[in-house]
Amino acid sequence: MPSEQSIEQKIKSELPQVYNVIVTDISAGCGQSFDVVVVSNEFESKNKLQRSRLINKILKEDIAQIHAFSCKCYTEAEWSKIVI
Repeated sequence: MPSEQSIEQKIKSELPQVYNVIVTDISAGCGQSFDVVVVSNEFESKNKLQRSRLINKILKEDIAQIHAFSCKCYTEAEWSKIVI
């Protein structure tokens, strides 16, 4: 069963230039729904769909085991405008 830590580690190990990964179990700890934010300059020149597909490919096995998955992907520049 995927966990916040296992999802975070998989993204960090397989995605170059990771600046930040925030994984939140939104299923009250039962591991069935996750909200993920990934910040990486690997997303430069990629649209939202391409970014999501990249993360979905990395987490393909994990996503198959859970009920719901949401991912938001930002470059460092985009992230810096959101988080002050």
